[in-house]
Amino acid sequence: MKKISLLLLFVAFHAFSAEQLTTECQEFIAKLPANIERGFVTVPENWNQPNGRQINIFYYGKIAEAKASTGIAFFNGGPSASSHGSYEILESSDGFNKLPLIYIDQRGNGCSDSYPQGNDLETALRISNYTTTSIVKDAEAIRKKLFGEQTKWKIFGQSYGGMIVQRYVSMFPESLVSAHAHGYSIMSDQADWMKFRILSQKRVLENYFKIHPEDREGLVKLRSFISKDTCYESEDGKICGPDLADGLIHSLGFQSYWDFLHYWIEQLPLYNGPELFNAYLDDQVSGFMRSSFANLIINRIEIGRGRSDAELCSTAISRLERIGDDPMNWPINECRILLQVKTKYDSLVESINIIDELKIEDVKLALLKNPGLKLYIYSGHQDVFVPEDSFSEEAEKLKGLINYTKFENSGHEGFHTESKVLDDLLN
Repeated sequence: MKKISLLLLFVAFHAFSAEQLTTECQEFIAKLPANIERGFVTVPENWNQPNGRQINIFYYGKIAEAKASTGIAFFNGGPSASSHGSYEILESSDGFNKLPLIYIDQRGNGCSDSYPQGNDLETALRISNYTTTSIVKDAEAIRKKLFGEQTKWKIFGQSYGGMIVQRYVSMFPESLVSAHAHGYSIMSDQADWMKFRILSQKRVLENYFKIHPEDREGLVKLRSFISKDTCYESEDGKICGPDLADGLIHSLGFQSYWDFLHYWIEQLPLYNGPELFNAYLDDQVSGFMRSSFANLIINRIEIGRGRSDAELCSTAISRLERIGDDPMNWPINECRILLQVKTKYDSLVESINIIDELKIEDVKLALLKNPGLKLYIYSGHQDVFVPEDSFSEEAEKLKGLINYTKFENSGHEGFHTESKVLDDLLN
């Protein structure tokens, strides 16, 4: 009861009722240790209309320690994800758990106010205010509230959080001591970015086969085991046939999950009932069908720059076919499954003619104007989500302005498994 009482006092202090926080948030906040301070900052939903609709952004972390040294704001991956999973990973990782980290639930997620509800044009236009541009401005409001106008901090982000970091550099370089982005690259051509992504999946799968050579044949068996009439279906659409095997890309992307990948390849063709296959569909395939309306809008506006994953895949596959490759016959190809994904929101999402593009030139200009600012960018050789090759353009254009590191033995999870990231943050 003591924890609940403290939670209710905390919520009341910030003008919230307990009912306004989800059960997950109430439980998460109640479990935070005493040295993890927390609070809310109120900001405009649309920063261009400062007196318009207001939303609340949740932050938490070792704020007292940050004030005594230099705070580090952490931005998790996404979009459409809370910081809570990253908090649990980092606070249980030796070294990282000693950093004065401040976590932020990005607008729309976690214990911050949720995304606007609905699936109409008005809601879509409101959601267009939930990209990294606004997230950075929210973070600036938190920095000023906690440390004052003139105090600088460090920023650290992974995946979509790495995009936030680089956007922050382009917008408010004067607020930063250093910036650290793991697992996010900027390219001028997003279709080429998608091409590199599926090529990396082919390459990393070969690395996986070196550990489990028997799974090369096993994956072929798995695909043949799935009939064209076998489907995973949700209210947003369905995916059918052997391409369901491409859902294994989610396990391929993290080396710590390779045992699960081996399990599915080995077990599924042998299963004696629907339970195992349904578990596979829910675990490996459902993620392709669970994109929220907000996620679809943000992805198109910011990451796809006006194009969907399916559109980018179609162009990427055509480019590979023109040079004699045949990605539609690879053992695993994420694009085969993405080309099938259809949602009831597609036509509405396609009608949104807003692009919030982050350009390499924006980052370069900020670094040139702020020569004391250090930007660290990290890629992983085993990363199938943000491929190593996709960093080449940025590394070349920002040569001499950034510290770029390629990790040979880790993938998308390298933000907490590579000691150099920690060392750079401590520098």
